[in-house]
Amino acid sequence: MDTHFTCMVFLFLALLHQNSCYPNNKNIRTICPRLYERTFKGFVPKGNLTAGIFKEIEGVSNVKDCVVRCCRHEQCNVAFMTDDKCYQVTCTTDELCKPVLSPNSDSKEHVFMVLVKPTGEDSWQDVLSQDFSSEHLDRQVYNALNDNRRLQDIYKDLVMDESTYNYDIGCDVGADIGCAPNEVCMQNYPKSRAGTCTCKQGYIRNRSGDCILLDLKDVDLHPGNDMLTERILDLANKSAPVTRKHLMVTAENKEVKLPINEVTLIANVSPDDVNEDEKYQYEWTSLQQPDGSTAVKHQNGGQLELSKLVEGLYTFKVSVSNTFAYGETFVNVTVLPPSRTNKPPQVVIIPANQTIKLPNTAAVLDASTSTDDDGIVSWHWELQQGPLGYQPELKDTATLQLNDLKKPGNYTFKLTVTDTDKATSSGTANVTVLKFIDYPPDANAGEDKIIYLPHNNITLNGNLSTDDHAITTWEWTKSPDDAQKAVDMQDTRTPYLQLSNLEEGMYTFTLKVTDSAGQSSTAQVHVFVKPPTNKPPVAEAGPNITISLPQTWVVLDASNSSDDNKITAFKWEQVEGPSTVQFINNSLSKSNVTGLTKGSYIFKVSVTDDNNNVASDTVNVVVNQNVNQKPKADAGGNFEVELPINAVIVNGSKSKDDWAIVKWKWTRDDKSLAVGKVAEKSDESPILILTDVIAGKYIFNLTVFDEQGLSDTDTVTVVVKSDPKLLNLVEITIDVNSRHLTNAQYNTLTGKLALLVIDGSKLKVSIKELTPRTGFIKKQ
Repeated sequence: MDTHFTCMVFLFLALLHQNSCYPNNKNIRTICPRLYERTFKGFVPKGNLTAGIFKEIEGVSNVKDCVVRCCRHEQCNVAFMTDDKCYQVTCTTDELCKPVLSPNSDSKEHVFMVLVKPTGEDSWQDVLSQDFSSEHLDRQVYNALNDNRRLQDIYKDLVMDESTYNYDIGCDVGADIGCAPNEVCMQNYPKSRAGTCTCKQGYIRNRSGDCILLDLKDVDLHPGNDMLTERILDLANKSAPVTRKHLMVTAENKEVKLPINEVTLIANVSPDDVNEDEKYQYEWTSLQQPDGSTAVKHQNGGQLELSKLVEGLYTFKVSVSNTFAYGETFVNVTVLPPSRTNKPPQVVIIPANQTIKLPNTAAVLDASTSTDDDGIVSWHWELQQGPLGYQPELKDTATLQLNDLKKPGNYTFKLTVTDTDKATSSGTANVTVLKFIDYPPDANAGEDKIIYLPHNNITLNGNLSTDDHAITTWEWTKSPDDAQKAVDMQDTRTPYLQLSNLEEGMYTFTLKVTDSAGQSSTAQVHVFVKPPTNKPPVAEAGPNITISLPQTWVVLDASNSSDDNKITAFKWEQVEGPSTVQFINNSLSKSNVTGLTKGSYIFKVSVTDDNNNVASDTVNVVVNQNVNQKPKADAGGNFEVELPINAVIVNGSKSKDDWAIVKWKWTRDDKSLAVGKVAEKSDESPILILTDVIAGKYIFNLTVFDEQGLSDTDTVTVVVKSDPKLLNLVEITIDVNSRHLTNAQYNTLTGKLALLVIDGSKLKVSIKELTPRTGFIKKQ
């Protein structure tokens, strides 16, 4: 059903600059009882797009229609217009929908915001009164723009309704002065003394700016519209502001430096007071001051005296007005910290003195611990003293890295630092570079040697010769006193001299080594060649050994064997014993023997010297059994096999006894399959062989016995699985006696069978069984 509207037109609509259309039976207060009757121009919700849900309303292009549409929508809290587009805002909270000045100065003329109904029970007056005082609005405007001319224009339009009402005529609520006849001072915000001069009830402002009595005799007012008429009258009273003369107000910004903490601000007005009865009224408002400031203010007309100032920025607004004129401006007072008494920087270079030795050529000078009361801004290094020709490129940093100190001598480096006040200080550091010292080498020809003929060769070792850097050449020579003695010398230019064909007597050899600096050193070594000796070595196999089971090993020791010259070889071997043992390192003086059992063993050691003389000795080892231990049966563990298979082998050879196992017995368990043959009495040996098995579970018990009759039993389970290719098998019975089937015939048969198999498959032929009595062959 269509809603009918009646458009009421009044004589003063021309002052409103727009037409208004309301419902016929309802007034605006009935529709919007909680409407905050001001239009915020250039303001946006505090939460921006996060303030709530924004819904664009099509076909609405003016503020009044946008507000009416919002009033009718139950969920709409704020009517918002930008660029002639109407949005209904459903606020998340009242706090997020509070109006704040738009940071975009270019869009302030096209942005309007009207508070329709809060989200809670409070009225918009209660919500805004918490922190939205007129002084707070002034501070927002100042901080956002900081431009006096633009500020004056925006401040006039800070709070306005659809009729473009502004605050050109300011007044103090409760004061009798400041408003023209037939005007009253109306409060701008709850709990604020700042107000605006408006016409009294029943008066309307004409085009001249005077409040005149409203004559309603020509106005057609329908019954029941009294409240709406009163609202429109109220809007009309606010619609035509009196244009007062603009005053040019100026005040000089001040800057003081502590300890001076007093200043006087003076407001200059143009034009000056010309009428004694219309003197200017001055109002100073503090917009900003440092935290914790307790500055004392004393106002005397156009002067504001400030004292007890602290460091920081103070901002004030001064308003100048009378009945016919108004102007304002902003002024800053900057309080600077007290001047600082600069102290020159302190230069600290670590280390102040250092010494390096060639071939090292690097050094570090660290001045990063230098200090200043405000800060160091530059570093400059320079060479004060150094070896002739040394011209380094030094980087101006706190830490100086030197990598080219190649000449011995004294180096002095100077550092100059500059602080923020351009004060400088200097310091020096010394680096001493010592000359490279090369010491001569130390030759070492090794120890004197003795050999016995017929051995007539030996190697002399000079690799123990040393130098502080490097030996570059080696030279071996024979002493001139031995010129008549025969000897062959090889590798005379290496650390290792090879001598051969030596004769009986004493030889003297000299080793000369030379380093990289050409310095040399010599050393001598003597070689004594003795006539041959026929004394064989003395073999000592060690004392007899007795052990008891279960220990089955022993260590044989022939290290006490001796020779007049040198033993070159050992050899251990078993002479007799109840079992064959194993030797570990039988070619050494000490050998470990394992695998011993109860009984007596004889072991022999053969010792050979460097003349190939051999001597031998024996040692007896007795292994006793003090306490018989029960054998331990091991049937090999459970396992699985898969058909086809010719035989199943079960290994119990890992069974053991402290002496010896003398009997093995395999028995089939009652729960085992009965099918299957035990091959060749393998059930009486360590390894059981079972043939002709079928799919199923076989269980065998292994019992082992030692000489003393003790026994032990272990059980093994063998699972025989069916042939996975059973369905692919073909059984063929050949009508040929197996005694007459040759291998050539067999190969011919398998070749023909292969032709029956599809490509890529493999043919496997095996003889399954011979038919009893006939000897015929079954294949699969």
